[in-house]
Amino acid sequence: MDIGLILLIIAFALSLITAYFYFQSARGNSQLLKIARIVYRFNTFLLIVTSAYLVYLLLSHQFQYDYVYRYSSRSLPFGYLISAFWAGQEGSYLLWVLYISLLGIPFMKGVGRYESYSMIVVMLVQSFLILLMIDKSPFEVLPVVPPDGAGLNPLLQDPWMVVHPPVLFLGYAATTFPFALSIAALLKNDYVNWIKHSLRWSLIGSVTLGAGIIIGGFWAYEVLGWGGYWGWDPVENSSLIPWLVTLALFHGILIQKMKNSLVRFNLLLSILAFVLVIYATFLTRSGVLANFSVHSFAGEGQNHFLIGFMLVILVISLFFIIKNFKKIQSNSFDPFKLNRESGLFWSIVVLLLSGLFTFIGTSSPIITGIFSSTPTPVEITFYNGVNFPLGILILLLLGITPLLLWGNSKIESFTRFLSISIVGAIVGVLIAYIAGVRDVKILIFILSSVFATVSNFLTLLSYLKVSFLNIGGPLAHFGVAIMFMGIIVSGNFDKTERAMLELHKPSQVGEYSLIYHGISDNPSGKTEINIEMEKDGKSINKKPKLYFSTYNNAWMREPDITIFPLYDIYISVMDRQQSSNENKSNIVLKKGDTKEFENYELTFQNFEFENHGMSEDIKIAANVKVKYNGKDYVIKPAMLYQQNQRISNPVELPSGADKKSVALSDINADEKMIALTFYGFGENESSVTEMVLVEFTVKPFMNFVWFGAIILVLGTFIAYSRRIKENRMNKELNG
Repeated sequence: MDIGLILLIIAFALSLITAYFYFQSARGNSQLLKIARIVYRFNTFLLIVTSAYLVYLLLSHQFQYDYVYRYSSRSLPFGYLISAFWAGQEGSYLLWVLYISLLGIPFMKGVGRYESYSMIVVMLVQSFLILLMIDKSPFEVLPVVPPDGAGLNPLLQDPWMVVHPPVLFLGYAATTFPFALSIAALLKNDYVNWIKHSLRWSLIGSVTLGAGIIIGGFWAYEVLGWGGYWGWDPVENSSLIPWLVTLALFHGILIQKMKNSLVRFNLLLSILAFVLVIYATFLTRSGVLANFSVHSFAGEGQNHFLIGFMLVILVISLFFIIKNFKKIQSNSFDPFKLNRESGLFWSIVVLLLSGLFTFIGTSSPIITGIFSSTPTPVEITFYNGVNFPLGILILLLLGITPLLLWGNSKIESFTRFLSISIVGAIVGVLIAYIAGVRDVKILIFILSSVFATVSNFLTLLSYLKVSFLNIGGPLAHFGVAIMFMGIIVSGNFDKTERAMLELHKPSQVGEYSLIYHGISDNPSGKTEINIEMEKDGKSINKKPKLYFSTYNNAWMREPDITIFPLYDIYISVMDRQQSSNENKSNIVLKKGDTKEFENYELTFQNFEFENHGMSEDIKIAANVKVKYNGKDYVIKPAMLYQQNQRISNPVELPSGADKKSVALSDINADEKMIALTFYGFGENESSVTEMVLVEFTVKPFMNFVWFGAIILVLGTFIAYSRRIKENRMNKELNG
């Protein structure tokens, strides 16, 4: 048995022992409290050693270990060798456990009378995650030592891989502590003081989960060639849902702190946020979404563990809530009264509705799989459709709530701010209308965004006069409004063109001239496409990437992005061709489109997919209806994906004496689009032609998305700093 597995088994045993000592201390044995703390610290040290051991195995290329073999290689740079630690399922579990253990040290110091009960819960969560690693260990040894590793997925070989997963898993770990405090409150029947601690930990969860999601969005935008920062992928959603619930929890705790209302509701939200993190783990790592998400891990047979753990948490939590229901004292308040608590309450409702609809959409393959033999995901239009009106509502609430007072139904001194915010919103809509926006829904969204932006900016300035630490809330809300403005503009007013660029020949695309200058090798092994982008005598060299990944057995694209103050230029290479041929021309067809070329009328009907024997080669054919000289024909130009290359063979077109043919030169399955290249037309001159098909997109207001996101995280961090200061002052006042 390997030493790493032995360390995990010892850590599992120590976690249970620590939980037992805390249980005994909760029953009144105060002597065991000190022992529990000592054992906990020793266990934390043991997990640090276990993590360091895995890092050592990766850095020293110990390929006899299955995990090291699967996620590293001798050619990987140091940073990516480190990130291989959390590249796989087993390593990410270890990172998660390590975070919980490290965060537990300041947690147990700061929660006072809740320590014993809450730490029992923390240790049981930790025990469960370690059990998953014992079942599927990162320290499994292969029967034969390979000479080299399989390497890290090329898509993961990006600097953001070093940052994104650690930040996201820090957020996952942070949700453990509000959950533990809520169970402790139920066990102690103390529903007043627990929120002082939950407020801080729900803020930590909010800022870390939010930062992780935002970094992931920027990574997708910068690296993936599909042109966006959010695709409503099930795995993206699985992190978004607990973040929305954690945000709702934080705002619910604010109401409870001020009015002692929503106590039962907040207890339930604390539990739900943590359960949704486990559910996210189930979605990502059980393999249930393997056919619906590019991020999903293959199933490792741990579904029963994850489902069982969620059920146990829900059953036990609901049992205690029902049992203590009458003992949980909570003041009622009127949600229809014009005051700050009602504004916060309706914001919570909107956040939870967004989370609910996203949960239903994300879980649709599971839900439909229960009732039919064919699991079915929802379309992206579902998410956009349900979240669009909710986005407008949350923006209006973001603009109104800061202007209201606690418990007071009058706007009073904030009337001036409201008037300025409304005027600002109207001006924003007028500017958008003059700029050509005619969609009423978009205009309403812009009006809401500008209203929330102005309102929170004015509130921010007002709070800044009192103290810098007071601006956390309005600053975060200001960031949300700016981010939403960027999302709606960039998502609805981007302009995309496709162009086939011949080597050294300028092509006009929009306001820019593009010249393809050939390829070059990148140190990472990814082929760079050299494109010169010129406008008004100024040129910029762009280097988007197009390469075949043997790891993914597919062609991969990485865009090149030029950032300007008000827009981004996004260039992605869709295809590269180099061949000796006669004169040829190209057309692009979407499914159902009909276009004429010379004397031919062509209609793209559908795709046909075919696996080649027992190999992993894939053949994709396009069914194209051709009308020529009054007769109908069907041709099937195809593309063969074979090992590390893509082969496209021309098929003959119906013709007279001249030999004419057409080939499938590009496929976009997502958009149901093909590019056809015609041969044999024009003068019969042979030439060598090298070309690339590029997608050129102008994305307005992208900086608003990232700037707003940064402001959101910064505001949340300032709000957290304020809570820390308040806690210290309370401790000093209480002696």
